[in-house]
Amino acid sequence: MRIIACTEGSFGKIEPFSLEMITAARTAAAAGDEVVAFFAGQDPEPAVANLGAADRLVAASAGGSQLIAAESYTRLLADTVAAEEPGLVLVPYSANGLDVAGDLAARTGWPLVSYVNEIRRDGDRLTVVAQVYGGKILAECSVPLPAILMVNPGAFAEVERRAVDPSKLQHFDATAVVAEGKVRLVGVDVPNYDSVDLTTAERIVCVGRGIGDEASIDIARGLADILGAEIAGSRPVVDSGWLPKVRQVGKSGQKVKPKLYLALGVSGAPEHLEGMSKSDLIIAVNTDPKAPIFNVAHFGATCDLFDLVANLSERLQPGR
Repeated sequence: MRIIACTEGSFGKIEPFSLEMITAARTAAAAGDEVVAFFAGQDPEPAVANLGAADRLVAASAGGSQLIAAESYTRLLADTVAAEEPGLVLVPYSANGLDVAGDLAARTGWPLVSYVNEIRRDGDRLTVVAQVYGGKILAECSVPLPAILMVNPGAFAEVERRAVDPSKLQHFDATAVVAEGKVRLVGVDVPNYDSVDLTTAERIVCVGRGIGDEASIDIARGLADILGAEIAGSRPVVDSGWLPKVRQVGKSGQKVKPKLYLALGVSGAPEHLEGMSKSDLIIAVNTDPKAPIFNVAHFGATCDLFDLVANLSERLQPGR
């Protein structure tokens, strides 16, 4: 059986979750199965330079497009599925993958399971564990093959980066397909991270909706100052205008791996976990004991964050 692992990249870089997709494919593979990485982008070089852990790479490129819209990506993927006849297609849970997975399922008529954390092969079926209700419940599903799985970033380890053997590369020009698409790229607006680079911070204090309001963030800032940490926020906090975009952690913000990640009032939606689940030490504070953040936290406290922060700040004062 062939397994297609979808990958993504832009601006000369491969998305780290692309390396996780190959691991997920290996997890689902039986002896003799072939893992085929699929990539569509402006330039195939990021995929060629990094995805050598796959058995083969099918790369589509469209030179005039910085990003390939999900509509065009799906058309290219569907053509590859028709040619390769795989038994399983793995799509990353990403802004692109959210559209691609559903579209491909509609085209093929195959079953689709989203938000997948675990995969086990049982003969001609798969047993997968997927998140439902924002990650508060884990559902075990039996899935017949062929099938499509949308895999959560961070659920699998990254494979080693290495170049693809030229004999294992199939490259084709996708410019015509992209040009025919109804969705056109107008521009890319990327925040300026020069003033704040959370990716290099060794300690981060992140606030979520549980902080209550913008003024209440000051108590978290005080603790961050004592710890020598950067202050950050989840998407709801940034969308509310309480913190600038450059301080957002998650799928649509920055992806961080600090030595200490202190999450205050962060529920832990999959989009947020994607950006911080690989931190060395995660401490979560939330009054909801079923908050998904506790699924990745090394230590957790189900208490009032204001009481904890006030007491912790006092205990950490110099001279105490």
